[in-house]
Amino acid sequence: MKDHPRFTHLTLLARARTALASLAEASADIAEVIADLDTAILSIDRAPVAWSIPVYLATIGHGRGTTNVVAVSYGGLQVQVATFCRSQWAEINDSRDPGQLDDAMVIRDYFNLHPEDELTSRMEWIDPDLGYDPERLEIGNYVALSSSHISWPTTERIDEWMKVDPCERPVSIADTHYGWVVATNPSSFGDFLEIPDDLFHALTFARGLGCNYLILDRDSSTTDRLVCYEW
Repeated sequence: MKDHPRFTHLTLLARARTALASLAEASADIAEVIADLDTAILSIDRAPVAWSIPVYLATIGHGRGTTNVVAVSYGGLQVQVATFCRSQWAEINDSRDPGQLDDAMVIRDYFNLHPEDELTSRMEWIDPDLGYDPERLEIGNYVALSSSHISWPTTERIDEWMKVDPCERPVSIADTHYGWVVATNPSSFGDFLEIPDDLFHALTFARGLGCNYLILDRDSSTTDRLVCYEW
């Protein structure tokens, strides 16, 4: 068994319980194991994560605001922080190619040579939420993209949309102060012909990734699969 997602883990526990059930009357120890399996199955079924997990968080303060990143491993956190440093490497006037440096060196040298930017990081434990109800909680996916994937005229159009009643807008959209959150489902569109092509392409891209929402934020990443605009 190579993959071991939550559903497979639950199935494995249930199989073990079934295999032991016929021996329960003959052994008090086996009956106790079955009871423990029942508890484990119920616990995992009630929560997306049945045990506490560590997460690694970093906050990067810079001239345009704050960027927050999170990962389930320290290595994963370093990758994200290093990606930010490489994107801003030109600001430290270092002639080296940051793509040829390892993540730890990129992070160290960037913040040493750019004291105006500040990096803080920490690890926290997330406890299981036993109030989770998979029958009632609606879960959706989103992708965050740089707002440079839409043109300045489109941002002006969005500003006009924000002045009218939400039901009169061609898309379901909310202002986040640093950008916007837009529903990607076509059923949420009003007159889709009023949606500018650049925004429509970004929504189509997000929907193609299986995302229910597109977040446009000035500090998010760009993709070479969409046009970038200079503001």
